[in-house]
Amino acid sequence: MKKKYLVCHLLFEEFPRDPRVRRYVTSLNQTDIYCIIICSKKKGNKYFESWNGNLVYRIPISKQRKSFFLTSLEYAGFTFLSVFVLAFLGIKYKFRIIHVHTLPDTLIFATAFNKLFGTKLILDLHEIFPELFCARKPHLENSFLVRILKLSEKCSLKFANTIITIHDPAKEIFIKRNKGIENKIHVIMNGVDNNEYRNAVLVPTDRFIIIYNGTVVKLLNLTMIIEALAQLKDLMAGIDFGKISFRIFGDGPALHEIFSLAEKLEVKDKVEYLGYLAPSDMRIEILKSSVLILPPLKNIYSDLFYTTKLIECICLKIPVIATRLNTYERYYRDESLFYFDSGNLSQLVRRIEEVYYNKALVRQKTENAFKDYQKVEWNKMKNRYIRVVQSLSV
Repeated sequence: MKKKYLVCHLLFEEFPRDPRVRRYVTSLNQTDIYCIIICSKKKGNKYFESWNGNLVYRIPISKQRKSFFLTSLEYAGFTFLSVFVLAFLGIKYKFRIIHVHTLPDTLIFATAFNKLFGTKLILDLHEIFPELFCARKPHLENSFLVRILKLSEKCSLKFANTIITIHDPAKEIFIKRNKGIENKIHVIMNGVDNNEYRNAVLVPTDRFIIIYNGTVVKLLNLTMIIEALAQLKDLMAGIDFGKISFRIFGDGPALHEIFSLAEKLEVKDKVEYLGYLAPSDMRIEILKSSVLILPPLKNIYSDLFYTTKLIECICLKIPVIATRLNTYERYYRDESLFYFDSGNLSQLVRRIEEVYYNKALVRQKTENAFKDYQKVEWNKMKNRYIRVVQSLSV
């Protein structure tokens, strides 16, 4: 029987690298719903391929993460080309739902032709663009440009049939800023597919491996880990410090700054860069790690962070040291994560020492974090998403 493709996912990211979209697609496949995925193309990617029975089409524009102006041009170019790809594939496959993933919010308007012919639209707000812009350019918080971004957000939300966002704090911001969307916005939080980790077992090691996996940008403040390593070198016994290493997986513009500081503070031998790994390979590396550190400085944007890497480690009962952020505290107690105050280096150093030396506390906190996660775990979110899709496909 010829396979029907009910849902089309549109995203200015790589697929299957994007874990949120990958989970959506896999969840739909489990109910015999197959997808078309239109995404960005990086060097080495194929323009077209089949992925687990789904069809992936790639547009040859990718994020370079440079200036705001160049990023805006990338957004515009990808959106423009998406109009034609969506129109052609919509006629060819007759999908009934287009699920658009931000950024940018305005990518939803690439679906205008399809909407004319009855295709339903989901706008999935992975990020909150005005807050992201204000975090990067705080001096422009009250500028005309930020008002334009908020107007763009309002128009995008109005254009969509259904809205999805990443957690309750984000939902509250969108509702406060955009009256009348209360009945069409849903929270589907990032999570981990239980099947991916069902048989996962941590790898015993006498090393103490600090891990970070993901995009490496200045906003994440990863240089603070380097500063902490430099202090630990003087505080810990030589044999203990000798077991510590900081392993970075991913890519991004802040890598040079991290290695420059590591060299300056004479801890370069403690930093290992292993590049981007496929999801299955990355899971193997996570199982070797001792702790995840998430040290972003607290601001209007970082207060909304809720990353997949956090959840992966919680599900594997790997301890997490994290800046005390609004969203983290909303879902995870003090008894669950090793919190430290934003920018407080001495507190971060103490938390690393606690994880290194106090194994009983690590066991207690990782168990608590796992229990907290069960309230918002992926199976609950998956069922919520499937109900959204089914309501639009009637």
